[in-house]
Parts: sequence; structure tokens; C-alpha cells
Amino acid sequence: MSRNKKGYLEPFFNAKKLLQKIPELNQIAEISAEQVVNIDSTNIQPHHWTEISKVIYKKYKDYDGFLVTHGTDTMVYSASAISFALRNLNKPIVFTGSQKPIDDIASDAKINLVNACKVATMNLAEVCIVFGRAILRGNRAKKKSEVLLDAFWSPVALPIGQVNLEPIFINSHHKKTSNKKLIYQPKFNPNVMVYEIIPGMNPKYLFNDTDNGVEGIVLSALGAGNVPHLENSLIPYIKKTTSLKIPVVVTTQCLEGSAQMEIYQSGAVGLEAGAISAKDMTHEAATVKLMWLLTQTKNIQKIKKLMQQNLADEITVNNI
Repeated sequence: MSRNKKGYLEPFFNAKKLLQKIPELNQIAEISAEQVVNIDSTNIQPHHWTEISKVIYKKYKDYDGFLVTHGTDTMVYSASAISFALRNLNKPIVFTGSQKPIDDIASDAKINLVNACKVATMNLAEVCIVFGRAILRGNRAKKKSEVLLDAFWSPVALPIGQVNLEPIFINSHHKKTSNKKLIYQPKFNPNVMVYEIIPGMNPKYLFNDTDNGVEGIVLSALGAGNVPHLENSLIPYIKKTTSLKIPVVVTTQCLEGSAQMEIYQSGAVGLEAGAISAKDMTHEAATVKLMWLLTQTKNIQKIKKLMQQNLADEITVNNI
């Protein structure tokens, strides 16, 4: 970002101008720039994920790694999306950004870009986010702060690494091999609605969504994936929606933990009504995964199976 005449932050000029701001990057790698889109990340749409993945796919054989600069607000959505669109990677795809614009005093933009660029040259073969001191698996990360320079964390899965004097790997991660064949499936269905469950939520406001072209539902549920089943019960809504072959995925509002719907009665009745537990996926990764799966199949049973299958290290399959 840079500040316009009114003092508001808006997208930077272009990718080449950004590289000119940080000539130090040329000491790390031979870099070329590609402008995919230049918007505030709040305005990111699923078709932009397809465009990003298409650029990487077309240039995949020409480069040893890829660095994606991205706004912080939707970075984890985009990183999750790319992890599904480009699977079986043999090269790093590194997302980074900054909390402060590059021309501000004490901006974190330069150091984040330098560290991300270094990680993009390392023995890594997956999508990650490098930001502040953290090196995180992209589809396991969440934005935790609007003000801290360490803006992202991985609440369930261990971080891949950390930035000390130099970036280092501290936990299990995918490394480059010579026998991987890239899987390219870059499309996403945006016709997904997300509802956050609150006490007193009246289900009558949800029943019309299936008449408006909705093809998938994500319920951000309470605790371990619990949904109201007494007064203002959501169970009839789940039953009706799934009977129409529209998948209902349940995530947890908790920052740590998972949707373990089999523990409480209020979760179990949701499962019995046809809901799909997102287990320990982040809410963002589960939502993006559903958008992606809806372009792969319309079979709700296949979607249920694949939602709970580990495809890009987005889920711990046997979590308890």
C-alpha cells in the first residue's frame, strides 16, 4: 500500500515499482515481476485465486520459487486457495505482505519481503505465509491482529519455521523432490454462504437462501461444532438444505480446537441431520475448500468424503 493525497492507504503502483523500492532482493535471487491484480485485498474474489494460480502454473517450469505479495485481510483465504489449486508442489509458493506501507517509517514491508524471498529460495515444496517472525503453512494460518507486526499465527498446526537472524525450518514441512507431478485444478465456486451462529439466531432468515442459488453452506458454530437444537433449532434448516444436495459444513468459532461434533448432543444432532464437520481446519480453509470442491463434483457424499480427507495438509484427519 501507499498513501494517496487524502492520506488513505490504497494499492501500490505496480509490481516493478515495488521491486525498485527493495533492490536488496536482487542479492538473494534473480527476480522478475508479474502484475496479476492491483487491489485492496478486501476486494479479492475467487476468480482472482484462479488468476494467481494460472500465472504460477504457466511459469512453473521457468522458476525455482514464487513470491506472492498480498494484503493481510484475505491473505489466508488466498493462500488456502492456491494450496488446493496447485497441489503436489515441488517448489515453494510464499505469501507475504506488511502491516505498514513501505514508505512509512519503521515499515515491516521490506524485512517481510526479504525474508519471504529467502524462504522462496529454500528447500520447501508447499504454500506458506512468511510474516514477521513466522513461517506458517498457508492453509493453517489465521490473521490474529490488525496492529501487531506478527499478524499471523497457526492456532492448531505447528508453524513450519521461524525467522531468527535468518529464516529456519523448525518443524515438518514438504521438501523438493524430482518425481512430483503438479496437479492443477484452479476453479472455485463462489456460491457459498457463511453464517455465524449466535444465541437467538432465527432460522427463518436462512431458509430462503437455497432459493437464491446458494450451492454450499458454512456454519461457524459454537464450541466443538455445536448448533442450537431446542428453541430456534437449526436442525430443520440443516435437514432441508442437505436434502436438496447442498452441503452444510460446520466449523468452530474458537480460535483453537476443532469441530468435534460427536462430543456433545448439540453437535451430534447436527451430524445426524447431515452436516459435515470441518474438524480442525481453519474456518477460512474450510470455506475455500468447499468452494473448490463444488467445482470438482456435485455429489454431496463425495464432497463429504473429500472435505474430511487431507488434500493439502489443511486438516488433521484423525484429530480427537
